[in-house]
Amino acid sequence: MPELDDFELKYYDGKDFILEKNYRYMINGKLIHIPAGFKCDLASVPRVFRNIINTYGKDHTKAAVIHDWLYRNGHKLGVSRKEADKIFLAVMKEQGAGFFKRQLMYRAVRTFGMFAYKED
Repeated sequence: MPELDDFELKYYDGKDFILEKNYRYMINGKLIHIPAGFKCDLASVPRVFRNIINTYGKDHTKAAVIHDWLYRNGHKLGVSRKEADKIFLAVMKEQGAGFFKRQLMYRAVRTFGMFAYKED
């Protein structure tokens, strides 16, 4: 099983969510450890598209949290933006997201993610 901990996420401040406990996920031989207290906005889906894909969902929320973590910290961990996006895609597949949804969300982060990925 790729999840090594329970996933406990709580609505935080009207916009963000906060991870209540440490969360570890093993994907492609890589251990991703996200500490308790990490704040994120889940999937950054523009409002106009939220009738197609919401910012959260049982099949992509964990992938969105992992992706947000990697976009903010990947440069320190040796994870490139491209690798973070591929991990996002793989976690969505493991969590049961359908092919069309996975591809749509993956292509969106590949196209627009350069504005969010932290390199310093």
